[in-house]
Amino acid sequence: MHIGVIGLGAIGGVTAQRLLGAGLDVALAAGRHAAEMADKFPQARIGATLPGSDPYGLILLCVRSPEIETALTPAVPLLKPDGAVVCLQNGFPEERVAKLVGMQRVLGAVIGWSATMTEPGEYVVTGGGKFTLGGASPRLEHARLVLQHAFPVRVTNNLQGARWSKLAMNCAMSTLGAVSGLSLGELAARREVRSLALRVIAEVVHAAQARSVRMEPIAGIRPDALVKLPAPVAHASIWLAAQLRPSQKSGMIARLQQGRPSGVEDLNALIDGSLNRALVRQVQEIEKGQRRISPQNLAELS
Repeated sequence: MHIGVIGLGAIGGVTAQRLLGAGLDVALAAGRHAAEMADKFPQARIGATLPGSDPYGLILLCVRSPEIETALTPAVPLLKPDGAVVCLQNGFPEERVAKLVGMQRVLGAVIGWSATMTEPGEYVVTGGGKFTLGGASPRLEHARLVLQHAFPVRVTNNLQGARWSKLAMNCAMSTLGAVSGLSLGELAARREVRSLALRVIAEVVHAAQARSVRMEPIAGIRPDALVKLPAPVAHASIWLAAQLRPSQKSGMIARLQQGRPSGVEDLNALIDGSLNRALVRQVQEIEKGQRRISPQNLAELS
């Protein structure tokens, strides 16, 4: 099956490397970085958009949400009538993709592993995990078989629940880590930070419940259950979850340090809550050079 990967940031790049390493027929779209990426992926056909005229059975979309339409539109004519676009992104990209290809040709994969791009075409996997795959496309099983060459795959019939649960945890630990520069272990070791994380998660849970979303466990934690626990138990749960990857730092830190967009528009910016809005402001100020990454930023949120 002919497979396309659009976007070679950390998620797309690692996935593409592993699929190519498994001997799959993969072509790559790297946007304006196509020339420099060609040296990093010598075994693949690569272009600014997906190359060739042969139809693709699966297209893995790995760009940030603001780039969805620009990146995917040139590939739409290349997608087989019974093919599918798999959204390997944060946020809620499926509805936007469906406007381009139809909902019956859309799948979503929630990323349970983590990676960072140290420079174009150079990647480091910073945490293991799995894909959580769901959607209405008949290509679901094909997508599962393909993605399992990169990481284990769990299939769900509640993709929105998985997306909201991932959003809750990312809005807390990823963004708190980004503004502070601290690792997961360092964040979870501080009681005041655990309290901040629980407040961020509670705002996301409230937004999910307003939409009648049934949240799913992520890393063994269901966010809507977490915020109902007695405070000592909730704090202990966050601490224990962080011990799985205590030295891991938010991938947003590297993007901010490299002057690239942080991705906060796919995270806290989706939540209309006071603490999430405050985190968005801090990240945007760091992007503009008006604020430094520092643990002091956490004190302003307390």
